[in-house]
Amino acid sequence: MNKHPSNSTDRLDERLQQRLEAVLDGMPVAVSWAGHKDQEIRYVNKKFTEMFGYQLGDHNTVMDWIQQVYPRSEQVERALTMWAPHFDTTAIAPFEIDQVEVDVLCKDGSVKTTLLSGVILPNEGWALAIFTDITARKQEEIRNQKLAMEDPLTGLGNRRAFDEALMRNVASARRHATTLALLLVDLDHLKELNDTLGHVYGDMALQTIAARLRSAVRTEDFVCRLGGDEFGVIMDNISGPDVVEHVTKRILREACQPYSADDKPVSLSVSIGLALFPGDADDEESLYESADEALYRAKQSGRGRWSR
Repeated sequence: MNKHPSNSTDRLDERLQQRLEAVLDGMPVAVSWAGHKDQEIRYVNKKFTEMFGYQLGDHNTVMDWIQQVYPRSEQVERALTMWAPHFDTTAIAPFEIDQVEVDVLCKDGSVKTTLLSGVILPNEGWALAIFTDITARKQEEIRNQKLAMEDPLTGLGNRRAFDEALMRNVASARRHATTLALLLVDLDHLKELNDTLGHVYGDMALQTIAARLRSAVRTEDFVCRLGGDEFGVIMDNISGPDVVEHVTKRILREACQPYSADDKPVSLSVSIGLALFPGDADDEESLYESADEALYRAKQSGRGRWSR
């Protein structure tokens, strides 16, 4: 049974406690209760063991539980702040613990995301915690968020991801007085490629350029597809223009490497517009405009080159 023997300090009579435990064992959520004075965990229901794998006695007190099974330090601190002040107090009024999201390290090493709520009943001498498993829902939310921020053709971030990253990085560069570079990269002659070989080959060319961009930039740089034939590269915390120029020239060099698509030779090139924050602009909108103007100059100069 998932309970310690009753003792004389228990405020619930044994028969009533047995009925309550029978009800709790039938609930679809994980439930545990602990003594209000000593924090000793005295009961966990069947769903608790099914969900987390732990039996009664695996963790002696509420504080043991919090410190041993919450893998994220910020959640440990928040839980201690929420629960600890309400144990062994002179308060007599019931206190409800607000519902929060918390990850739980299960006995088998997996991690479940749960919604935790609870209530402390000083008059009854115990504190009740309730865990609802939202792992599947959380994973679905993460998948949907990823899809909402990802270009399906290339796997790069999309325009929405770019806008958020540019705003975030410009704010960070302003706060820390660092230099940020924005590169706008156009795949040259995509329309002609689509018209002569077909959109399938145009898509393959976009995928090829996406892969070459990822390999040409630094590991920490952010690469995305803005739409159509245009890509964006955000280079944060750069030491100077020479770093950006080195990466820009490497992109141009790698982009123009010939390749074969279904035994058809395909030649590619890109044009690049470069702008620096704060040297060329003082906010994300003007930074984008400056890079876009530079891209236009690169195209007008014959494509397959870069301009600032």
